[in-house]
Amino acid sequence: MENFELVSNFKPTQDQQIAIDKLYGGLNVFKNQTLNGITGSGKTFVLGKVINKTNTPTIIVAPNKVLAFQLYNEFVDMFPDEFVGYYVSNYDVYKPTYFNESLNAKIEGKVVVNVKNKILRYQVKDFLETSNKAILICSSTILFPTFRDDIPESVLKNKSYIIRRLNEEKAKQVSNFKKENKVDEAIRLEDHINHSIDNLISSVDEEDVYFNTSILSILSEKLKDFYLTDYFRNIKPNLFIDESHLSLLQFLALPSANKKRLEKLVSKGYYINNVIKDNILNLKQLQKNINTTTYVSATPSKHELNNSDQIVELLTRPNNLVDPEITLKNENYFGSNKMVDDIIDTTLKDETVFINCLSRKQLFVISNLLNTHNIDHEVLHFKVKQDKRKTILNDLRNGNLKVIIGINMLREGIDVKQCSLVIVEQASRNNFLRTKSCLIQIAGRASRNKNGRVFMCCDTISSSLTDAISEINYRRNIQLSKLNLENQNKFRIFTL
Repeated sequence: MENFELVSNFKPTQDQQIAIDKLYGGLNVFKNQTLNGITGSGKTFVLGKVINKTNTPTIIVAPNKVLAFQLYNEFVDMFPDEFVGYYVSNYDVYKPTYFNESLNAKIEGKVVVNVKNKILRYQVKDFLETSNKAILICSSTILFPTFRDDIPESVLKNKSYIIRRLNEEKAKQVSNFKKENKVDEAIRLEDHINHSIDNLISSVDEEDVYFNTSILSILSEKLKDFYLTDYFRNIKPNLFIDESHLSLLQFLALPSANKKRLEKLVSKGYYINNVIKDNILNLKQLQKNINTTTYVSATPSKHELNNSDQIVELLTRPNNLVDPEITLKNENYFGSNKMVDDIIDTTLKDETVFINCLSRKQLFVISNLLNTHNIDHEVLHFKVKQDKRKTILNDLRNGNLKVIIGINMLREGIDVKQCSLVIVEQASRNNFLRTKSCLIQIAGRASRNKNGRVFMCCDTISSSLTDAISEINYRRNIQLSKLNLENQNKFRIFTL
């Protein structure tokens, strides 16, 4: 198989080339390696150059669809003559069925199908039937069996087998519940299986079947669990996990969390026992079919650092911008008139402000404050619809929006060159939104602007904030040293 052909007008900087050579040298040699690359260092370009030097199929995983789609567009641009596939969830909304302890009731799941994503998944599988030469952009859906793409068809073909096995499980498990004097559970399970069989006989509706985990577990018995990595015949692809500090949380948590959810539903008689054998891969199982895994992050976690055979640092930017300065502000600065003045001053320079809150309640307090001063802005939180979110992000990147207030979403992936000021509420609060990694990621939003500043609002300084500032200053020193050296060299050229 020939190497992947990259098309780009850019040439790697010296630091990028060092990273490219080290990462490429680690492929086929190391099982795991990490690229610790700061925001704006050109990590995606570096990955492209590494892939360009290989003829090994490549899978790149992102922690969510927004970042996956961003990567997909970037790799399509870099590899216009290669097959770049997009393999994410079929669903815009996927809420699994679960048991609510406080209500003592099963809460039904919900799905909303994304037809376009489903078509793109089929394109990936169709291509891999005939060729291994592919670059695939994926989400955590890579952990799930691919037969779920064809649930209605698969169920129809195996209907009689599924009905027979459901009746067998009903006889066995209903009897067990009755022996244990669990009458409600026995009635519940019998009703569930009878209803499942009735649905199978009358029709095969995708939404009904997808959330009938008992049917899926029986189907999994009949069909070999086939995963995306199984499509690569006689060759193991390389795996790059982008924003690995986030992606790995899903990889490590999904299988166990799903098993716990299913065990509770089984114990209450809502599903048959088979569902506990649910077949979501864990990271170790996935890596059995992988050549080399490369973790990519500006803030790699202990898992990446402790499990990597080499760690490659990329701490400088091609445009020589340095990490933003960190300024500590008292808590009472946040929401004050002085904060409003700083926001207005920044927007008058045609620059953008990110305001990072800890809660939706505080987010709307700040939003109301800005409204009273007639400051145009938008809010970004988990209840903002996908289409609205895309519009907001496009307006940010196009410079049409100057102030954005958010919570957890103002971190990875939202890179806006106009952003010169980030204001962080309760920077020393001891919670998962104010860890060292989170604070570095938040500060990184101002790293693409030469006037970048970060205001950390706090009355005390936590260990996480101390560590974050220490790491940012470490990077700034490296960047400034390189910049000073380059300026000295330029100066020497013009002296006699």
